Amino acid sequence: MTWMTVLAAFVLALQTPEPGPENFREWVRFIQPDSKEQAYKEIDWRTSLREAMNEARALGRPILLWTMNGHPMGCT
Repeated sequence: MTWMTVLAAFVLALQTPEPGPENFREWVRFIQPDSKEQAYKEIDWRTSLREAMNEARALGRPILLWTMNGHPMGCT
C-alpha cells in the first residue's frame, strides 16, 4: 500500500458521514459486496487433495492448499 492510497483512504474517511437512520439504506448498499467481490463463489473448489493434485498436474497449474487449526475468526 502506497502513501497515496493511505492518504486517499484517510481523506475519504473524513468525508464519510457516520451511519444513522437517515442514511441506513446507503450504508447497506455500500457494505454489500458486488459481483466482482463474490467471484470466488463461482470457483469449482476441490475438497480432495488427491483430486486437486491430479487435476493440477494435468492442467499444469498450482494448488492453493488452505489449512487451518481452530476457528477462522480466532474465536477459540
